[in-house]
Amino acid sequence: MAEKKPRRSGVQLALSCGQRLTSLKGDRSVWDALWDDLARYIMPRKANLIYHVQNSPGTQYNDVLFDSTAVQANQVLANGMLSYITPSASAWFSLDAPSGMDSDSVKQWFQKCTEILRLELARSNFAAEIHEYYNDSGAFGTACIVVMPGKQASLNFQTQSIASYYIAEDDEGIVDTLFRELNYDIRKLVQKFGIDALSPKMKEAWAKFQECGKIEGTFPIGHAIYPRSDDDREPGKADKKNKPWASVYWSVGDNHVIENTGFDEKPFFAGRFLKWGDSVYGYCPGWMALPEARQVNFLVKQMDALAEVSAFPRFLVPSTMVDEVDLRAGGMTVFNENMPNALPKEWMTGGRYDIGLDREKLKKEAIEKAFYVDMFKMFASLDKQMTAREVAERSAEKLVQFTPAFDRLTTEVISPLLRRCFGILARAGKFPAAPTELQINTENGPAIPDPEISYNSRIALAIKSLENTAFYRSMELLGPMAANRPDILDNFDLDTIARDSSRNDGMPADWLLDEDERDKIRDARAQEIQKAQEMQMALAASEAAKNAGSVKSDSALAGALQKAA
Repeated sequence: MAEKKPRRSGVQLALSCGQRLTSLKGDRSVWDALWDDLARYIMPRKANLIYHVQNSPGTQYNDVLFDSTAVQANQVLANGMLSYITPSASAWFSLDAPSGMDSDSVKQWFQKCTEILRLELARSNFAAEIHEYYNDSGAFGTACIVVMPGKQASLNFQTQSIASYYIAEDDEGIVDTLFRELNYDIRKLVQKFGIDALSPKMKEAWAKFQECGKIEGTFPIGHAIYPRSDDDREPGKADKKNKPWASVYWSVGDNHVIENTGFDEKPFFAGRFLKWGDSVYGYCPGWMALPEARQVNFLVKQMDALAEVSAFPRFLVPSTMVDEVDLRAGGMTVFNENMPNALPKEWMTGGRYDIGLDREKLKKEAIEKAFYVDMFKMFASLDKQMTAREVAERSAEKLVQFTPAFDRLTTEVISPLLRRCFGILARAGKFPAAPTELQINTENGPAIPDPEISYNSRIALAIKSLENTAFYRSMELLGPMAANRPDILDNFDLDTIARDSSRNDGMPADWLLDEDERDKIRDARAQEIQKAQEMQMALAASEAAKNAGSVKSDSALAGALQKAA
């Protein structure tokens, strides 16, 4: 057996994390300029964060922004995703039993867990933080949210500032590493980690704070979350230093490890709106709308100048009338009537404002299209309760364009986030006792497998119902043919279509009978039909016998009549 390598010391661990942070910062540096540009036109409130400029109130970024179409479009996208993908006021997801473990007791248990998880999400800050995540995702293409056990609520969510973290992927393209740069003053350090965990320099700062009550500056802190390798774990142990996911806080200045702990599952979720080639970071509607955002910003600036010139025109003033022209409303200017050509007159005020309006409209429409504004406005403007089919038929093209982003959001972020929440609540004892058949044995004892996640939000159902729309169109085409050739319907699994179509349109799962119950009803109906047919045949035979004169008592017909009676 190979000898187990000794675990790294605190200094070695801090040095290793610091080197990795430096490497990840270099990988991300090519994105900073683009993110700064995107922030200026789409999220001015974050423009000062890209290069870690002091965050102070001011309007310096709005002063150069003459058109807010991109800002508003990103807000519509973020608001729409919150309202129609993860709405706090409706049941937008459900926890389902894993494949092969779908007994009635297991289904009922997961249904109860779903209700508890929905309630805990509503009590937490999930809605506010996921909305900020959507803002970052639309503007920068990359966003990150951390899920931790909360103090005031069972769950706590923290969306990370775009400039504060660095990420890396594993060999399967899944983001599995998060490094963050933080700045804590000494009071926050003591509150978070305790005095005993701090470095000597930090302890000196704490002593000064206790002595004079003054906080002098902050300390740079690094935080790394990554899969813990076997070299850093002791077999058979599941304490905080042997969790599958490592969480290391260290002092960047003196390579002192403040805390080395871990998590049972990945606690952060970094998603890309869409992938940018082989890069770990993503691209977004903001990137697609950036050229138009720049152009319309310049165009509106010029049109404002044109409108100002039209309202307050330029004048050519004769040299003999300097300081004598009164441009006020109702003002009087005295001129020499013997010099009629020496009068003040407007000069170069003939710009085409209408052409500017047309170009501005085209640019704004392009920006809104990039942010799917037309799709979300369609959902918001519906004046009646529409079925998912009606919504899908009206927005099929828009939904098809949005589907890749929705699929990446659910697979990279929402589904693993919900499983993380499930794990936190399970360890906190928030769920009822699990059925015995659901528990599985692991090296650390009995455990509950991760649930499957189903989505029931309006957009999820509208996307699913695109399958229904395809079937409806097929039936419109084949219906007239089936009247003469009913056998063509044998090409379709109508039972599967009926059940899946109902689910796609949002019908609750418990409204559908189990397939076994459905088959029992069909068998009973078939028996009733067979019995009715036998009765009909017997009556017909009896009538025939009367017409024939008599029926012998020992004949088969007499036996059938007797049985029918």
